[in-house]
Amino acid sequence: MKMKKKQVLLVLLLSVMLVLTGCTSNQMEIFDASHKTQKATSMQQHLTVSLDLSGSGLQPDVQAQVDSIAAMLNESNLVLDMKTSGNEDKTAVQAEVDMKMAMPGLELNMPYWIDMDLSGDNPKLVEIFQLPTMAKASLPPEFMDKDYMVMNLTEIDSQELSTLDMKKLMDFSVNFQTKWNDFLVRYAEQFNPDLEIVKVPGNDGSAQYTIKLDDQEFKNLLSYTVNNFAQNEEAAGFLSDYFEAIMEFSAGAGSPEATMEMEEAIAGLETDSAMMLEQFNEILESMRDVTVLGEQGIELTYTVSDGYITNSTGSIDFQLDLAQLSELLNASGEFAEPTEELEGVINLVLRYTTDTSNINAPLDIQIPEMTAANSFDYFEMIEATMSSLEPTPEPTTDSEAFPSPVATDYTVQPGDTLATIALNHYGSYESSMKIYQANLDLFKKSNNRLDAGMILHLPAEGLLASLSTEGVKEVYTVKAGETLGAIAEKVYGNGALYTKIYEANKARLKSPNLIYEGQKLIIPN
Repeated sequence: MKMKKKQVLLVLLLSVMLVLTGCTSNQMEIFDASHKTQKATSMQQHLTVSLDLSGSGLQPDVQAQVDSIAAMLNESNLVLDMKTSGNEDKTAVQAEVDMKMAMPGLELNMPYWIDMDLSGDNPKLVEIFQLPTMAKASLPPEFMDKDYMVMNLTEIDSQELSTLDMKKLMDFSVNFQTKWNDFLVRYAEQFNPDLEIVKVPGNDGSAQYTIKLDDQEFKNLLSYTVNNFAQNEEAAGFLSDYFEAIMEFSAGAGSPEATMEMEEAIAGLETDSAMMLEQFNEILESMRDVTVLGEQGIELTYTVSDGYITNSTGSIDFQLDLAQLSELLNASGEFAEPTEELEGVINLVLRYTTDTSNINAPLDIQIPEMTAANSFDYFEMIEATMSSLEPTPEPTTDSEAFPSPVATDYTVQPGDTLATIALNHYGSYESSMKIYQANLDLFKKSNNRLDAGMILHLPAEGLLASLSTEGVKEVYTVKAGETLGAIAEKVYGNGALYTKIYEANKARLKSPNLIYEGQKLIIPN
């Protein structure tokens, strides 16, 4: 039954969220601080996330693939700067998030905002995303010149979603959050895993709590958490109430088949939970000798000040021993023939740091004003995208008149980035990854730097024809903030001649309203 899979996911999700709560002194102090922090009406947070991938003892082809991914992944990072402000019961919240992702030769910046107010008769839930240039380049033409994408969940025209009672949905969300918090407090009182937490008091009244787990300790904790939750009567009741609430909420919008499926799921919840628990324990037992965590294991540190979590850092060393995995698969009997014997170890270390400040302090959150000129609706964009995917007959072309592109080399110029090189030679920022992969050995030698004078190999697939300088006034490099009209005014003294520039560069421009910094354009005489 389909609902069974959803139950498994929900049980596992709730279990993971409960892993670090419990009734011993240090565990309860972390839990209380976490609970208090969640109740704060405002805060600022700075989050950084990085990954470190490595492989050893692998077969040559696998090692090459891992090294290729690692060269890019290990130099990448994600940074989130967040501000949130709301009322005490969380029915009205505003948030501003500046999300930045950096990788070799490419940086993406995508701020977004949330404006939610469920306190009145007319609920509001709006999410606004400021799209990076790379993302806009892949949109349908009518949306390319818009800076913002808006998801207004209270004004949905979609046929499938418009039948939902949004006020009822908002009320359900708020009420469920309250019930979840109450349940969590009661459940934590009896949850007591064998988990050592080291507390170090600070001179300023703060305290630092550190949790360390190796591979076996993690598996023991996971086993205890899942079994404790699955066998707890109050947890089972909470889960049953949740599904009943979902059924009541969605019954009006769902089909009779979906409602019947939900009723069957609730009726069989106890039986299914017991069977799922048995299956989980069997899987976990078979994994006892298969390494999940590397030597660094899991290390989590929380700093608590004035009862709030003001800093948290963590590292998780995931490890995949291919020989152990191969042996496990062969022993399972799931395959008619033994799988290929593998060798080597792959490690992926996840590291994060979160700093929290200005708790319950006034915060200035500026949500940009949306207009038809600067924004588009997410659901309208999805409909337009789906319409554009309808098959169209392939045009017949003369292969001699339009010869296939040939791979070439390019000498990096001062000021170049992978993004601008991709834009000028393939017409899209998205091809920067193609260039990076084609020159992986070169980037390894340069420690992932792109230096002037480097000679890059440009693969043939998707390569644009070279700019022709014959009979043209100049080749112009677009500067930040420029438009075709501004360029036409600069080079011709008449902004209305932008159409002349557009016609000369149609093969490279998707829209006259969408040009990019660093893009090279032909300026005809």
